[in-house]
Amino acid sequence: MKNSLLEILSCPVCQKSLEFEGTSSDDRLVRGLLRCLNSHLYQVKDEIPILKDPKLSEKEFVWKIEFPNLEKYDGIRKEYASYLSEEQKEADRALIDEMAKTVSKERLLLDVASGMGTLLLVLSQQLEKGKNVLGTDIDGKPLRGAKLKLEEQKSYSQVSLCVMDGKYLAVKPQKLSCVTSYFGLDNIPETKKTFQEVSRVLMPKGRLISANLWFKEGSKSLALAEKLGFGAIATENRLTKTLEETGFELDSAEKFYSGKWHYNPMDRLPLEGDWFAHALILAHKK
Repeated sequence: MKNSLLEILSCPVCQKSLEFEGTSSDDRLVRGLLRCLNSHLYQVKDEIPILKDPKLSEKEFVWKIEFPNLEKYDGIRKEYASYLSEEQKEADRALIDEMAKTVSKERLLLDVASGMGTLLLVLSQQLEKGKNVLGTDIDGKPLRGAKLKLEEQKSYSQVSLCVMDGKYLAVKPQKLSCVTSYFGLDNIPETKKTFQEVSRVLMPKGRLISANLWFKEGSKSLALAEKLGFGAIATENRLTKTLEETGFELDSAEKFYSGKWHYNPMDRLPLEGDWFAHALILAHKK
């Protein structure tokens, strides 16, 4: 992570400022410790700060897959793509391109639940010179895979990576003008709390640009989403309500793809045979 971003970060427990003790290189924190004014400690490993509290996030999703090299990373992406139709892949590419185009002039972006960096890979190549994106995820494993790919495509220079829980963002209040997420918000339990956190870190009129997964009311997929704690934004009406309740106003919601979900053992949702839609959401903080 870039040294310059330290000024916007805070302890996820007490929201106090952080100080770094360790090794830096080329304007990046490489390894060491981040300490807040209340003496909470967080490790920095391989340029990635781990800014989550084990107790607050003990029940969160843990990635089982490691990414020791690019071959493993590329293999997982290729396997996942093999379960998608060409039509869906084309629609998803268009959605990503539109997201990147929409935010490419932002000075600093926070990307929530970045996973393996699907959006980061595109966005980092379209950001104007001098702009930066901070990619985050609850687990460091997919971020380390994304780092390998970003370095390969020579676009890592404008990206910083940090382990964070979307429900306890390690960012000071009103420090950002834009937050993005590419199907990441759909995978965070207690989703409403994440929207509250995003609202907290955004400046007034700050933007939320998000790709979201929707189901039909009464479907098995929606029932499972509710059971897992993801139901608050799993339909257009539910998303609109959650935005309103957390201080946002919906500007637009555009479907890029809809259809029946085919067999895919790499995703918990949607369930095979259920209708789903991929939508691009633009909203702003009131």
